[in-house]
Amino acid sequence: MIKFISAITWIALAVLCVSSLAQEDSTSHWLSKGDELLEHALNITQNRTDKEFVLQDALKSYDRALLRDPRSALGWYKKGEVLIELGRFEEALPCFNKSIEINPRYADAWNQKGKILTAIGVYEEAIDAYNESVALNPHLVDAWYMRGGTLAELGRFEEAVRSYDKAIEIDPQLSKAWIEKSGALKALGRRDESNNTLHKAIELYDDALKRNSNDTSALFGKGAALYSQGNYDTSLQYFDRASEVSPRNYRPWYYKGLSLKALDRKSEAEVAFAKAKELGSLF
Repeated sequence: MIKFISAITWIALAVLCVSSLAQEDSTSHWLSKGDELLEHALNITQNRTDKEFVLQDALKSYDRALLRDPRSALGWYKKGEVLIELGRFEEALPCFNKSIEINPRYADAWNQKGKILTAIGVYEEAIDAYNESVALNPHLVDAWYMRGGTLAELGRFEEAVRSYDKAIEIDPQLSKAWIEKSGALKALGRRDESNNTLHKAIELYDDALKRNSNDTSALFGKGAALYSQGNYDTSLQYFDRASEVSPRNYRPWYYKGLSLKALDRKSEAEVAFAKAKELGSLF
């Protein structure tokens, strides 16, 4: 009887081991592993090489998930996210297309497709993608914000303002939507509204900096707002601080170049633009 129980126990343990191994080689396991690595990579701000190594591991995890389930809309979406982080936009676009093919109601995938199309300058198709995204999820604030920016690139400023208004309605604290709305209003000649909107953006950035003086987004945003007001000297202080806090972020360097150029400090501006390009700027 003891031997019989022992045999049953060993069989049960063997089944558990096989089950555990199967779980460790499942689609969900590799998706979770990829998510952990992606989150870790996004938290690496000081060392670009380390970040890319972790992103490559995340990409391998998502590829393993897709090997086990090629019809995983989430797997294709996540792979596309990693490729964006790696700056491989042309490879990311087919991933989001595949995700949408599998699940046409995947609002986030439509939004990411729109972002890539905006980045490569295919604006009309980008707007179509954002339209699909917000039709599926009217509360997707990022899609409304990006839609506004893309409409502004096409000179469709009235529509851009309405899109920013929708983003602000969903998230009144979205400072970047306030500042972009200000730019669109200025382009329409609505200067008083533009100034009031810009002041609101500055208030939000100031509040954020009171909470965290090293908030990179707020430092950059405050600098951009001051640049919009023509306060180029003061804007430089914020861009400098943002680049100190987040040295691998190209945006403060790019806008620093714009401020220096506006101040007719051309040689310094060229250095700033070169640094922005080195860090990944497309401009």
